[in-house]
Amino acid sequence: MENKIKIPREMLMHIDFTNTINGGNSEPVVNLKKGTDGYEVTVKAPGIESEDLELEIVKDKMRLYHLLPIFAQHEGQEEQWKTIRFISTLTIPDGVDADNITARYDAVKRHLVLFLPFNHQQDDFRRKVDIERW
Repeated sequence: MENKIKIPREMLMHIDFTNTINGGNSEPVVNLKKGTDGYEVTVKAPGIESEDLELEIVKDKMRLYHLLPIFAQHEGQEEQWKTIRFISTLTIPDGVDADNITARYDAVKRHLVLFLPFNHQQDDFRRKVDIERW
């Protein structure tokens, strides 16, 4: 006798919704793929508006985060503050031209695509180093 649980496809598609009911957070998904011209990083961050996404490059790291609103009330007035919630911190791979990293948000698929181009000038780098003698 075969016992397999069959879950309807519609239910699987809405699991993220049920996980976030009553203030829960869904976990972002980061996918890295190496191509011929560079790396493509796809980030799916459900529940986060594209306007709230921020990307910074510091030395050899890329930090992707979003600003999470926090509300406070003081004597009948409501203030809105924002705090940082990190989505991912990635080390930039060797051979990537960090000056030409690009990011675009695909509104149809609702995900962020980062392109990290290779630095082809660095691939053929060769230099003779003179040895100092004393």
